[in-house]
Amino acid sequence: MPTLFESIRINSMTLKNRVVKSATIENMATMGGLPTDRTGRFYSRLAKGGCGLIISGYAYVNKTGQSYPLQNGAHSDAMIERWKTITDSVHNHGGSIALQIVHGGRQTKPGALGNRTQLAPSAIPNMVYFTLPRAMTEDQIWQTIEDFADAAARAKEAGFDAVQIHAAHGYLISSFLSPLTNRRKDAWGGDADRRFRFLEEVYTAVRKRVGNDYPVLAKLNIQDFVPFGLSPKNSFPAARRLAALGLDALEVSGGTLETPLGMCRGNAPIEVFTRERSPLGKMYIASSLACLKMLLRFRENYFLEYARKLKPMLNIPLILVGGIRNPASAEQIISSGWADCISLARPLIREPSLPNKWQNGSREPASCTSCNRCLGEVEQGNVLRCYLKTDAL
Repeated sequence: MPTLFESIRINSMTLKNRVVKSATIENMATMGGLPTDRTGRFYSRLAKGGCGLIISGYAYVNKTGQSYPLQNGAHSDAMIERWKTITDSVHNHGGSIALQIVHGGRQTKPGALGNRTQLAPSAIPNMVYFTLPRAMTEDQIWQTIEDFADAAARAKEAGFDAVQIHAAHGYLISSFLSPLTNRRKDAWGGDADRRFRFLEEVYTAVRKRVGNDYPVLAKLNIQDFVPFGLSPKNSFPAARRLAALGLDALEVSGGTLETPLGMCRGNAPIEVFTRERSPLGKMYIASSLACLKMLLRFRENYFLEYARKLKPMLNIPLILVGGIRNPASAEQIISSGWADCISLARPLIREPSLPNKWQNGSREPASCTSCNRCLGEVEQGNVLRCYLKTDAL
């Protein structure tokens, strides 16, 4: 059976090990979405630390899909040259890097959009930002599909080893898949097949643009953790359909911005999430986080049960994220065939050299306490780093 630090091939890309840095927004870009020197240092440290694959955070494919003012952009050719320096640095340190491409949909901060209205499959209120998005027109849907393909082509030209389509966590593609947020009755909604159509068209357009020998990955919610949202009843068939279409690897996750502890279980830093909000907003978010903390308690490998059920149904590599903290359990996940790679986010923000540490024989678990301060600060517009450790990323 394979081991954690054994190489794996995904289409034309060979990873030196099976440790993946899961994507997180960094808030280090310029106002125009271009990576900065700080972005470069962030990814160079991860590459030096021994990650087999780094998935860079959350690049918007067009301006209507921009969720945060300092978010990476993949909407312009201007990003190609700037990212080329970073991808070269990652390669020089023996790493591989993929660009995650996304449209924020109904989960875009109003301040990031200027005077533009949030776009979504249906006009379902967002209970984080207290906004009402506008249902997309047919023309807007097709233009966004084309924008995903353009973004993937830019990633390839910029030297990324792969591209990952973000179809999780309640963003646009994820909200097309969800029965709760997709109430359309046309060709883009009404049943599971039509709700899947947007993701299928995005994947097909991306694949056509980058070619069959370029790795295309996806991140997919298995469970939204909201009533009437996406659940294995619909997400497992969606995963199988993606594999049948030719997807090269799938990362599974769960939760949305309205159920944040579904994707990042642990503590709920209420004082951070409620900063600079209205009294009503503070009360709503504080009560919601308190309830979620009780319902979605942290435990290691909290998406493993889904992966163990899904893996036998897939003929492509499966990447498992979610509370992986211990090298022994990470090894067991790989050696048991429950997943092909393990994916970490918060632990690598705190300890970018964790993969090297484990490969060199350390049996110590990741020192990340899952306090979620890093993610709370990002939501408030601050840079991504561990706020409890001065020498973290």
